[in-house]
Amino acid sequence: MAKFYILSGAGLSAPSGIPTYTDEGGIWDRYSVQRYATHQAWLERPQEVIEFFNQRRKELQKYKPNEAHYFFSKLPNSIHLTQNIDDLAQKAGDNPIHLHGKLTEVRCEECRKVWDIGYKDQPSSCPFCYGKKIRPNVILFGEVAPNYRYLYTIKAEVFIAVGTSGKVIDIADIAQYYPISILINPKREKRVTLFGEFENYIDEYFTHFLQEDVTQAIKKLPSFFR
Repeated sequence: MAKFYILSGAGLSAPSGIPTYTDEGGIWDRYSVQRYATHQAWLERPQEVIEFFNQRRKELQKYKPNEAHYFFSKLPNSIHLTQNIDDLAQKAGDNPIHLHGKLTEVRCEECRKVWDIGYKDQPSSCPFCYGKKIRPNVILFGEVAPNYRYLYTIKAEVFIAVGTSGKVIDIADIAQYYPISILINPKREKRVTLFGEFENYIDEYFTHFLQEDVTQAIKKLPSFFR
């Protein structure tokens, strides 16, 4: 049986109603990235950052997994890496590696413990060492993402990029390492990286392109695995 490597972005959770971050009308259209989601903001205004993520955490409680979350949770012999910080994949029974952290978790900067607080406000002290340096367990802009070490080390025959534009992680580059690569995105987008915009579209680097909502695309995916 083939082994699957799934890399998901905001487009996986968008059908559940969760606002995306970078699309028009998304989170960063309503809130300032620099004020609430950078390492510098954490150093200068930690309480504002905490309150911002407290609100995102409370909002998360009302959202439920969609058909695609359940599909990938049941896909055998697969490893799922996600850029999403929501917990919808877990609610569907999946256990992805979170590349950018997890919204329902916090960590202590003194003892380095990480724990899940559900949808509550961040606590003021650590239950393990009683320290006061608690923060959301999410990767802010300007911080190192330790789990990026997995991006190029997954051994698989099929790479599936789901609902990610490739602007943060260059999925076009990753796709070159796998015999079968499948891109699922309702929009056809140019390849854009830290080096600028390319002439090529992202789908040109994949063996298959499903230009539709992920909840529709999953109905066609099994035909590529036979």
